[in-house]
Amino acid sequence: MAQFYIGKEKPYLWFPVKKGNPLKLVTAFDAENRENKLLELQVPWPTPEQEPDFWAAVSVKEMEGKTLLLFGDFPEEYLSCIRQEETRPSPQPQRPFVHLSPECGWMNDPNGIFYDRETGLYHCYYQYHPFGIEWGPMYWGHGVSRDLLRWEDRDIALFPDETGTMFSGCAFPDEKGDAGFGPGAVLFYYTAAGGENPWSYGESFTQRLAVSRDHGETLQKKCLVLNHIAGENRDPMVFWHEASNAYCMVLYLEENTFAVFRSRELLHFEETQRLELPKAWECPALFPLPVEGEEGEKWLFWSADGFYFVGNFDGFTFRQEEPRRKAYLNSIPYAAQCFSGLAGRTVQMTWLRLPNAGGNRTGMMAIPAELSLVRSGGALLLRTKPAANLEKSMFQRLSAPEMGTASCMLEDSPILLEGCLAGEEGFLRLEKDGETLLSLNRKELLEGTFLFGAENMEIPKECRLLAAESSYQLIVDRGVLELRLGGGVCWAAVPGPLSLKGEWSIAVG
Repeated sequence: MAQFYIGKEKPYLWFPVKKGNPLKLVTAFDAENRENKLLELQVPWPTPEQEPDFWAAVSVKEMEGKTLLLFGDFPEEYLSCIRQEETRPSPQPQRPFVHLSPECGWMNDPNGIFYDRETGLYHCYYQYHPFGIEWGPMYWGHGVSRDLLRWEDRDIALFPDETGTMFSGCAFPDEKGDAGFGPGAVLFYYTAAGGENPWSYGESFTQRLAVSRDHGETLQKKCLVLNHIAGENRDPMVFWHEASNAYCMVLYLEENTFAVFRSRELLHFEETQRLELPKAWECPALFPLPVEGEEGEKWLFWSADGFYFVGNFDGFTFRQEEPRRKAYLNSIPYAAQCFSGLAGRTVQMTWLRLPNAGGNRTGMMAIPAELSLVRSGGALLLRTKPAANLEKSMFQRLSAPEMGTASCMLEDSPILLEGCLAGEEGFLRLEKDGETLLSLNRKELLEGTFLFGAENMEIPKECRLLAAESSYQLIVDRGVLELRLGGGVCWAAVPGPLSLKGEWSIAVG
């Protein structure tokens, strides 16, 4: 047993992490009430002869004034290396400049992302395993930004408990106060993944609610919203439907099945539709988008792989009108979610399933993108454009020559390259230190293929003409390259160099 008094001066506990070691259970109890279990953590603990690879910090600010008793399922002397500190550890090196990434540990799906108009902050919560560089027991991490490029870390927002680990969900600013927590409270709907941690053995997956009254800085778990329905039902997404004067929820159920629900007061939801969407699964979203150059809007039903289904929604039922299409050219982007609280804009944030690059962190988010629909050849296609201001001085701009090859030495900071392919046989090739990162050829784009990083990309037929004739945009950050073709109709991301310093070469023809 280890004992810690929680005061204002040192509100963080640092836990040692040894990558590759088995997860060991650590539990914390209130010393004055040993029946009151406060935390259950699963940590790959180092043995006494091992040095930790990194330290993961747990905020215990809410336990101020309490004495915590910690127990582990390993020899008691191992607990002596837990540290009580004033702050979180310094972030790990080689972190991306303009892409949200965890300080340490594993990141996946964005959860509960919203814009707070009063503070001017964008909040992104995300699936988080602080004690490893691989998927594990899920928490919610948290970052904030004013410009969608520079992000600040916040403390862990949600911890596993007796109802399960913290799976995906959404945020909804309750401006009217209909849920009873006061106008402006932010509601966080999340899936409690029962049975995914020892504390919740025997429990099912359920949908629950947490609430913030301090603009998203701290979340307090409140109540059950939906009991178990089917399979691993998860990933609630809640929104207001103006035309039918009700709140709606979409939820993943199992296999390729989703459900739609309605509510008048954001606490009790009734099912109005169950629908099958071939090949689609998990992380659903349902939202309207404008069609460029046309009146009105269309609704998109969205799933994790970037499949989108264009149709209409009346507040009760979604009706598909277009074939299933995919927003991504490859499988690295995943589980996108839209910010709530943004009037008149639909801005989406996407997890990038990038491999661990040998450090103590895995995963990052794409730069948030603004969405619209564009009609091309009779098809309605999704267009994505970075929602952030890319003119900021933090970007180095690469200039392509009109013809021939240009080389330059660049510093270790983000890079932006934009332009159009010239002529019927125009091409562009980008290299760093002799390694080809991107090869665009107008003829090949019309045929539906090009090389990006180590991947051969395939372009859907309905997008090829736009991809070949419209603009391209490449954003390069530590560890990632994001490419848009056709003015944003085609989008892909691939791993990139961890340092951007070096010789860059652009060949144009």
